[in-house]
Amino acid sequence: MIQHRTYPDARRRGFAAGKILAVVIAVPVVLVGVGFLAFGGGDDTAETTTAAATTGDWYAVRPISFDLTITANGELEARDKVEIKSRVHGRPAIIEIVEEGSFVREGDLLFRLESDETAKELEQARLDTERARADKIAAEQELEIQINEADSARKAAEVKLSLAQLDLQKWKKGDVVTRRNELQLALEKAKRRVERAKRDYELSQELYDQQFISLNELEDAEIEQIEATDALATAKLNIEVYEKYEFLKDKQQFESDVEQAEAELERTINKNQSTLARHRSDLESKKQQLSIREQRLQELEEQLASTEVRAPQAGLVVYASSVERGWRRNDPISEGRQVRFGETVILLPDTRQMAANLRVHEALIGQVQIGQRVALVIDAMRGRTIQGEVVNKAVTPEDGGWWNPNLREYEVRVELPEGIEGLKPAMRCQGQIFIGRVEDALAVPVQAVHTVGEKRFVYVPDGGGRVKPKPVTIGRASESLVEIEKGLDPGDRVLLRDPRPGESTETVESEPDTAPTA
Repeated sequence: MIQHRTYPDARRRGFAAGKILAVVIAVPVVLVGVGFLAFGGGDDTAETTTAAATTGDWYAVRPISFDLTITANGELEARDKVEIKSRVHGRPAIIEIVEEGSFVREGDLLFRLESDETAKELEQARLDTERARADKIAAEQELEIQINEADSARKAAEVKLSLAQLDLQKWKKGDVVTRRNELQLALEKAKRRVERAKRDYELSQELYDQQFISLNELEDAEIEQIEATDALATAKLNIEVYEKYEFLKDKQQFESDVEQAEAELERTINKNQSTLARHRSDLESKKQQLSIREQRLQELEEQLASTEVRAPQAGLVVYASSVERGWRRNDPISEGRQVRFGETVILLPDTRQMAANLRVHEALIGQVQIGQRVALVIDAMRGRTIQGEVVNKAVTPEDGGWWNPNLREYEVRVELPEGIEGLKPAMRCQGQIFIGRVEDALAVPVQAVHTVGEKRFVYVPDGGGRVKPKPVTIGRASESLVEIEKGLDPGDRVLLRDPRPGESTETVESEPDTAPTA
């Protein structure tokens, strides 16, 4: 926040702060004040000239040159710094921390966080990981067994199908041909036997007629003919039975055996695929569980290692709470304090390269430009002044927090020369940003200008020992001087205080409000 200054002359002479504020508001080019603003004083030449022109309560108007500045408060910050953050989840407490302001070397212990709970979780995670690894190995072995069993079952089904196909081919190309040949041979034999039996019977009849053979012998020849005829009928019947029944029955049986073997092979393959898919899925699940367990174990190992934080480089130790604004200033870093994951605990700044972050009111930020000169006064260095330069200004403002929500300030970064000893982060400072300069212009001290409504005036001698108001037009202004564009001439004398009762010949009143009433 930009400080609001009260000037000794104004207090001593009863000069109202509101009058100065009104004068500043009327300046068309320079600064606007609403209680938060203050303007830097002019250079030494302006102060010397002003002092020389002041006689008691009077000031002799003369041309003068002075600087236009914006006064802003802020803090120092290293241009380059390493932020040391907590990498432990949850809100562990700090059990040991290096003293702020000390200088550490690379590898030195910075702080240690409580680790009992993390150590317990780590031990449990190791057990869980070993169990998950054993489950994965068991799943791999079970899958290997199932692969072997599936391969054996598939081969058995393939062999069964192959045998069924061979049996079918053997029956078609062997058994059927053989059986048909046998039946055909039996038929041919039966035919020949019938023919022979017929000849024998006819011959026996002739021989019997000639009484060369007996009746029994004739009857034997007849019986032989009957048996041969019956055998021929049986042979024909056997062929018919085979072709109509046995052949079709055997054909259906062998083809059915092949079809069943094919179906069995397909069922075996499908069953194997389902079983192997289930076991592969189980293995993948076990692998994922192991991966999750291993990842958790790694995280906890990193978490446990992160409870002890060492310096990545040499540097000055600065607690993060010391350089941050807001509520964290009321909750400083210390032993026993809990820290969040990702919270910055310590800063290791490079104090050889410093900068200042000034906070400028939103009404003034438009006048701040990159490259403007800044005079910084460091509070902790007994008012030492260091020259700097504006290198950046924020795009968006910050509010004043819950205690001043209407305040809007922009951060302005000021770069300082390198190698200045004794500067540390978070040192408070006040900067005078030089936004312009008034050259050789008539000017009077700010307490000489009075405001009533829209009127600006000064008090000048009336020639009779009293004073009278004189209207003026003001221009640019600094913290102590106001440019007079119209109304005064060199050598005029103006009163530096409020007139005493009865001292002024006139009373200045504000113009009545002529706005129409609703």
